[in-house]
Amino acid sequence: MPVPPLPLTIASAIRMALSEGTQARLARTGEERARIAQREALDAMLPQANAYLMRYNQSLNLETFGFSLPGFPPVVGPFNVTDAQVTAAMQLFNLAALRAYQARKTGLNASAYDVERAENDVAAAVARLYVLVARAEAQVNARTADVKLFTELARVANDEFKAGTGTRLDVAQANVQLSRAQQSLLSARNDRETARLALLNAIGADEGSDVILTDALNAPSTVPDTAAAIAAARQRRPDLKALDLQERAAQLLVDAQRDRRLPSVSLDFVGDYSGNRTTDLLWSRRIAAMATVPIFRGDINSAIARAKADLEDARTRHHAAERDVEQEVRSSLLTVQNANARVAVAAENVKVAEDALQIARDRRGAGYGSPVEVDRAEDSYRQAHEDLIAAQADASMAWYSFQHATGDIRSLFGEPGK
Repeated sequence: MPVPPLPLTIASAIRMALSEGTQARLARTGEERARIAQREALDAMLPQANAYLMRYNQSLNLETFGFSLPGFPPVVGPFNVTDAQVTAAMQLFNLAALRAYQARKTGLNASAYDVERAENDVAAAVARLYVLVARAEAQVNARTADVKLFTELARVANDEFKAGTGTRLDVAQANVQLSRAQQSLLSARNDRETARLALLNAIGADEGSDVILTDALNAPSTVPDTAAAIAAARQRRPDLKALDLQERAAQLLVDAQRDRRLPSVSLDFVGDYSGNRTTDLLWSRRIAAMATVPIFRGDINSAIARAKADLEDARTRHHAAERDVEQEVRSSLLTVQNANARVAVAAENVKVAEDALQIARDRRGAGYGSPVEVDRAEDSYRQAHEDLIAAQADASMAWYSFQHATGDIRSLFGEPGK
């Protein structure tokens, strides 16, 4: 049963990739791990309770404890013991644990931005693949038109040769042009199939289905100011937001290690039912408030030093990423400007090539021009259209790269400026 064609816009293709793509799924798994780490840090501050039920048979060596009673053997027992216990403990004040929890919570927020970063990367990759398919389709359409044109020219050359107004050389040149056009069409169709398979694989769709693209190759002719683009990137880029939060989390971990030197206060409770038989169990309990003050802990200094090193690494990564983002914005902006200029030049070249081809045909029909002149004009015509398609595709890719660099690519799938 044939697979129906799949209509696609850039937005729908990106959404499919985000729901089925590997990179976005892995990023969401990382966010879940960060959420688990936050819960683990919170658990350290919550009350802990356990219950025990034991039934055992025991004998005691009194001499082990320094007792020696005349007339009694040194070993007492064996005797049965039933013991049921409930223990509970609660941290009343532990600043180090609180700082650790705050660090994990900040890390969770950072991981959410990691998900956005992965989504932005997926959106940029899918947009590029979409452009490649659109470019290949435009090439197929242009080369199909070329085949139709050169088929007609070959027919005219044959008719003129039969009528005695043309030469065998005209027929041969027309057939060569037709053969070139047919070969170019086959190559374009192969490029389209390759691009189609790459796009379908990226979005997780059935690779046996054809695609119908509804978004054309286009890019804005004007671009924002460089300073405004850099400012927007620093505000929107999720990777910069994630690195900022990771730096804060690293600072909180330094504070947490330092706060281990401070006293901590906890509350302990032990309740116990015990006796030789289950019928004579008696209740006893212990409630204790405990203050712990570290006097000498060599591992604390090492932990502080390690946390400081991690903080310095986080600051270095953050600063380097800011510079990389600025470079990426400036470079992508230059590429957009260059690509738009290429589109304008290519469009003008198409007009010139069309006029030149018409003039060459008119001259040839009037008996002034040569077949070589027409042949060259036809080559220039075909190459001009090819250059225009390539320039339009490059301009679209450059624009999507610029949107990715500024963090605005989320607007492609319905989340502008997030």
